[in-house]
Amino acid sequence: YHVEYVADRVHTTSTVFLAMSMQCARCHDHKYDPISQRDYYQFASFFNNVPDKVVSYNKARMAEPLLKVPSPEQTAELQKIEARLVEIDQVLKDRSGNVGEELKAWEASLTPEQIAAAGPIGLRSHLPLDEAEGELVGNRVIAEQSGTIKGSVLRKPGRLGQALEFDGSNYVDAGQIGDFDNTDKFSISVWIHLTSNDIGTVLSKMDDDNAYRGYDLMIDGGKIAAHFVSHWPDNAFRIASKNPVSLNEWHHLVVTYDGSKRAQGVKLYVDGVAQEFDVTTNNELAGSLKTDKPFHIGRRHKSVPLKGLVDDVQIYGSELSSDDVSSLAKGEAFGQLAELLKTPGAERSSQQQQLLVQYYVSQVDATAKALRAERAELPKRRVEIENEIPATMVMSEPSEPRPAFILKRGQYDQRGDQVESEFPQALSDSVSAVAEQATNKKTRLDLARWLTDPKHPLTARVAVNRWWEMLFGMGLVETSEDFGSQGAFPSHPELLDWLATELIAQKWDQRAILREIVLSATYRQSSNVNPELLQKDPRNTLLARGPRYRLPAETVRDQALFVSGLFSPRIGGPSVRPYQPEGLWEDVSVERRDKYVPDAGEGLYRRSMYTFWKRTCPPPGMATFDAPDREFCLVRRARTNTPLQALVLLNDPTFVEASRKLAERCLTAANDVDARIDLAFRLVLSRQPDQAERATIKEILDEATKAFTEEPAAAEEYLTIGASPRDVTLPPVEQAAWSAVMSVLLNLDEAISKL
Repeated sequence: YHVEYVADRVHTTSTVFLAMSMQCARCHDHKYDPISQRDYYQFASFFNNVPDKVVSYNKARMAEPLLKVPSPEQTAELQKIEARLVEIDQVLKDRSGNVGEELKAWEASLTPEQIAAAGPIGLRSHLPLDEAEGELVGNRVIAEQSGTIKGSVLRKPGRLGQALEFDGSNYVDAGQIGDFDNTDKFSISVWIHLTSNDIGTVLSKMDDDNAYRGYDLMIDGGKIAAHFVSHWPDNAFRIASKNPVSLNEWHHLVVTYDGSKRAQGVKLYVDGVAQEFDVTTNNELAGSLKTDKPFHIGRRHKSVPLKGLVDDVQIYGSELSSDDVSSLAKGEAFGQLAELLKTPGAERSSQQQQLLVQYYVSQVDATAKALRAERAELPKRRVEIENEIPATMVMSEPSEPRPAFILKRGQYDQRGDQVESEFPQALSDSVSAVAEQATNKKTRLDLARWLTDPKHPLTARVAVNRWWEMLFGMGLVETSEDFGSQGAFPSHPELLDWLATELIAQKWDQRAILREIVLSATYRQSSNVNPELLQKDPRNTLLARGPRYRLPAETVRDQALFVSGLFSPRIGGPSVRPYQPEGLWEDVSVERRDKYVPDAGEGLYRRSMYTFWKRTCPPPGMATFDAPDREFCLVRRARTNTPLQALVLLNDPTFVEASRKLAERCLTAANDVDARIDLAFRLVLSRQPDQAERATIKEILDEATKAFTEEPAAAEEYLTIGASPRDVTLPPVEQAAWSAVMSVLLNLDEAISKL
C-alpha cells in the first residue's frame, strides 16, 4: 500500500494547492497534458520519503512525531512547575543538614517493638534466591507470594548468599508481583553476573501476545536496556545504557520510574552510579502497563531468555533516591535499619549516622513528606497540561532517502527509470528562483517554499477562489478543483488576480482576505432576484446579486443547536459522538464490540466539525446533506435537494431536541403568542414574519395543541427526545405544540439557506 499512500498524497496536495489532481499522468503521458509521467513521479518522490507509520494504534493519542503549540498560559504554567521542582529538590537536599534535634526526638519516641519492626519502607517484594534446594523461591515480604523455578534448578554462590544460574532454558515464575501502572512510581533492584553478551531478559512483567504490554529489564550486547510498554512501539519507550557492563563479575542494577509516562522519568544505576542512556524509542506511555502475566526472572513471558546469574531481587513501590540506590549497592539496604537504631548514637560511624538522617528525611520527617507529596503531584499536573496542548501530526524525513521510480502503468512492481524529487516543469519556469535555491536533494521544505513563492501562478489563486466559493456558493473559477484546460474559465479573471496578489501582500492572512470580501458591496447585495435577471443569469455568475444557496451539512446542524441555546462554543479538544441511528457501525465493523455509543452532555452539542468520522460509515444525517465520505480529497461538494433532507430535519434527535429547547426559549422569554412568534422568526430567520406567515404559524400551533391535548401521552413522549432535561415548569401540551412549530421553522428552505 505504500505506492497508494504516496499517490493519495500527490492527489491531495496537488488538488488542494494547485487545483489539479495530476492523477492522469500516473499511468502514462498524454499528448496535450503539460504534466508528464516523469513530472508525476518526480513530484511523488517528495512524499516517497515519509515514514510508513502514519497512524497510532493507541486510540488515546496521535502518531509521532508531533508538533505541539502551547498557549502562553500553558507555557508559563509549565515553567512554573519546572521551577518549583528544582526548588523542592534543593529544599529536600538542604533539609538533611537541619534535622539533628528532630531526629533525636524521633529516636527517643520509638518503642522497642517499633525498632524491631523497622524495615524497608516501600518494599513490595524481596526474592533473595537463597534457598538451599527445591524449586520454590521465597518472598520475604509476603510469604504467600512465593515463586517457582521452571526448568533446571541451578544454584551457585551469589553476591549475597546463594544465586540462581540461568542457562537459557530455565526461568522463575514469581506470580503476580510487581504489578504497576503507567502513573505508578516504582523501583527494581537486582544483582547480575553475566557470562555472555547475548541478548537476554533479567526480569520482566510483560505480555508478549498483547503488543508486549508491561515492562522488563534486559541485557542487549552487554548494555542495560529497559522497556516500558502499553502497545509496542507507538505507545511505549525503550532506554539503553551508553556503556556495557563487564562479564564474569557481579554488578548491582537498579531501574527507577517516576510515573510521568515519559522516558525522562526513568533512572538507571549500575553499582550505585547513575548511568547515561539513549532513548531508542521515545513515545509517551499514554496507556496502561498492567498485565495479568506473571513476573518472570530469567526471561520475558515467552521469549528472550538469559544466560548468567541473578541474585537478590527487590521491588519497591516508590522511586528510590540516588542515596537509597548507593546504600543498596553497598549492602547498606533499609533492611539494616533495625540494627542501626539499636546502635547507640555515640557508637555510630559517620556513614551510619548519615544513613539514618537520609532515612528520617525520606520516610519520617513531616516537612519533607509534605514537600515530596507536592513534588509527586507536580509531574502529574505537568502531564495534564501537556495532554491539553494542541498538537498536530507532522512528517519526518528518513536519514536515507527512499529511491523513487517511474512506475509503468502505475503498477508498483513495474519499475522504470529512477527519479529525484523535482517540481513540475510546466510550473517551474515562473518560480525558477526558488527552484535554483533549493537543495540538491529537494525535500518537502523545498516543496513548501515553492508552493508559497509569491511568483507561483496557482497557489494564491486557488486559495482565494476556494474562499470565494465558501462565501458565494460558487468560485470565480467554478471548477475549484480543476484550474487546468478542462476546467472552467474565470468569470472575473482580474478580480481573481487582484485577490491573489492581495493575499500575498497580506502575508497569506486568510482572515484579512475574508474580511475584505464580506465587507465588499458585492457580497452585501440582496439575494432577491427579478425574473429578467434570473433569465439572464440564473447562476449569478455575473455577481449582480448576493449569494443564495443551501447551507453545508455541518452548518445546518450547528445553526439548529445555536438558535436553540444548546450549542457549545468550546474550541478544540477530541472528537465527539452526537446522536446517530441505533446500530450504526455494526454491519461495517470487524469486531462486534466496536459499536457507536453517543456521548453524554456537552459532546452532543459541539460543533459538527468535531464529530467523530468513520469513513466506512459516515454520519447519515451529514451524508444526506451532501457531506463527503472523506475517502478521498474533495474540494467542491455537490448540493442536492431531496425529501430525505426534510425527514432528517423533522426526525433526527438533534433537530427534535433543538426544536424543544427553542420552544422553551420562546415560551419563557415572551408571554403572548405574537411575541413568541416574533422571537422565533428573529432567531431562526433573522427577520419579522409577515401577516400571512403569522396566520399560518398560529394555525399550525392550534392544530398541534389540539392533537397533543387529545393525546397527552404523545406530548410527554415527544418531549423526552434528547438528552437535555425539559423545563418541567411548562405545561407539556403547550411545550410540545410549540416544539412542533419550531420544527416547522427549522425545516424551512429559508432556515437552511444562505440568503
